[in-house]
Amino acid sequence: MSAGESISGESSDARERRVAKNEDFFRKGNEIKERDAALWGSEKCDFICECSSLGCMNRLLLTRSEYEHIRAKGDRFVVYPGHEDPSVEIVVERFPTYFVIEKQGEAGDVARETDPR
Repeated sequence: MSAGESISGESSDARERRVAKNEDFFRKGNEIKERDAALWGSEKCDFICECSSLGCMNRLLLTRSEYEHIRAKGDRFVVYPGHEDPSVEIVVERFPTYFVIEKQGEAGDVARETDPR
């Protein structure tokens, strides 16, 4: 196994890209949820955790303005507390029911590139 390669043979950059793309999938779903909430005039919305865990479907109740604050930067995501991955992200804000994380390195680059806004 070479430096920067995981047990699965995946390089750390490849893993970071894969993780960021997985999280981008959930972010796109949350964008739709937020848009629908705005159309219906709802201030609060039930968002999906944007963590890198494949099977995670934890729900996070946020106001639309809270979500907009997070989405102001393309490399930030909302996750359930404890779902952060310190190998590719840092927690930049902590709230009782959710954390705001910021992607670092290759994962941050991919997050900004895939940001639909």
